[in-house]
Amino acid sequence: MMKVQNPYLEQSGDYWYHLGLAPTAQVKAIFHDVKFVCLGGKSKRMENFAKYLYQALDEPQNSFFENGSKRLFNISGSAGRYCMYKVGNCISASHGMGMPSFQILLHELFKLLTFAGCEDVAFIRIGTSGGLGLEPGTTVVTKQPYSSMLKPYFTQVACGSEVKYESTCDEQLTSQLLACGKKLGTKITTGNTMSCDDFYEGQGRLDGALCSFTPTAKMDFLERAHKDHGILNIEMESNVFGAMCKRFGVRGTTVCVTLLDRLQGDLVNTTKCQEWELQPQAVVAELIKTSLF
Repeated sequence: MMKVQNPYLEQSGDYWYHLGLAPTAQVKAIFHDVKFVCLGGKSKRMENFAKYLYQALDEPQNSFFENGSKRLFNISGSAGRYCMYKVGNCISASHGMGMPSFQILLHELFKLLTFAGCEDVAFIRIGTSGGLGLEPGTTVVTKQPYSSMLKPYFTQVACGSEVKYESTCDEQLTSQLLACGKKLGTKITTGNTMSCDDFYEGQGRLDGALCSFTPTAKMDFLERAHKDHGILNIEMESNVFGAMCKRFGVRGTTVCVTLLDRLQGDLVNTTKCQEWELQPQAVVAELIKTSLF
């Protein structure tokens, strides 16, 4: 059984503001059977994934639909922050861009699923990333998240103090996703992932509106991340995700496709983005199918 790790929380009077939900009997009835939580940055991506998953799971009837229809309903649409769909025993939700947005969502999802009485829930982030030393279009399942300071922990600032929390991914879940990818014939591997606080300077890009470093400093940093720390891809969320899942005691990992090799340049190849984005979705759907049936 999931359990909130906050002794000061009075859950009966709680309200999950960013989801637009409260602890009601209806909410418990909707979410009580959740086993997988699939999370991605863009709302449209996760709406499309929900529809894809609905078909892949043979249209499960314990999904949540719009009244009087078979259209999947955006349960958090009224809150205007995230999208969230219930597909069989799965949630498909957007987390926005970057660690602060993701962290807010995780707090409220943890509270929601605890209230609903869920057990043994697996959390999976599905996304895109920049690769290091990989052919674009390669999918990476994260073994160890790193910060942009190349440290294997997340630094939480609370009440004017810094607290460091170990950031990890569930080894079994990572191995299962790798096996599913290989079964599908996906170009897939496991490796470490670096999470940065922004897309441009934070990731050592030279194509932002501002730049505070030289091309040499950029390459020194990326090569050190790759060679010294085994980092295969860069994005903006896995570090806080791994830390939050470990603190809360749930299984979690990240699976992202690489859109470019950052050792070769900074510009994203947009011609194949939509095609490549489907790869981690197919891998996660395969894991869910084999786990639930």
